[in-house]
Amino acid sequence: MARATRASCVVRDAPRPRIRRRGVGRRSAVRFSFVELPAERTRLLRPVLPVQVEDLEDAPQLCLVDTGSSANRFGAWVAAATGIDLRGAPESTVVVGGVTSTARHVRADLTVADVRYNAPVTFCDPWPFAFSLLGQEGFLRFFRVTLCVAHSWIDVEPEALRSAGWSLRLVNRTWSRTRCC
Repeated sequence: MARATRASCVVRDAPRPRIRRRGVGRRSAVRFSFVELPAERTRLLRPVLPVQVEDLEDAPQLCLVDTGSSANRFGAWVAAATGIDLRGAPESTVVVGGVTSTARHVRADLTVADVRYNAPVTFCDPWPFAFSLLGQEGFLRFFRVTLCVAHSWIDVEPEALRSAGWSLRLVNRTWSRTRCC
């Protein structure tokens, strides 16, 4: 039986954040709408955030929030575009989506929901995907995330990290992580 031809996929721009206030003196969450991943054939909406790497303001990276990934993963071309030197960085081999890549591990400044912080990042070559990944160590450790798949939104707010002995502080619009205990 022949299938009907699918309509072409609508590609949307990066989601725009909406700030949600939780009351006086409480942290505010930023809400993003789910969007389709670029170059995907399905119309499935996913939790995707725009992320600024270092000072690359003109080209925020579309990143899928991946609770199963231990690290943030970006294409090696992003490191080259931002001037991050990968020479001498620890290397490993990773498999992402069936693709084997050489991963170089460094720290980089990321900006998510108008919060800049320094995080571990893995730059992979090759990286054939049109999006990057935000994982546990480089994203979820720093932010409290609430997903509502039924209504296709994700709330993101800075995490205090006190239980792990760390705290995040906003210093000149940059969150720094300091030992607190």
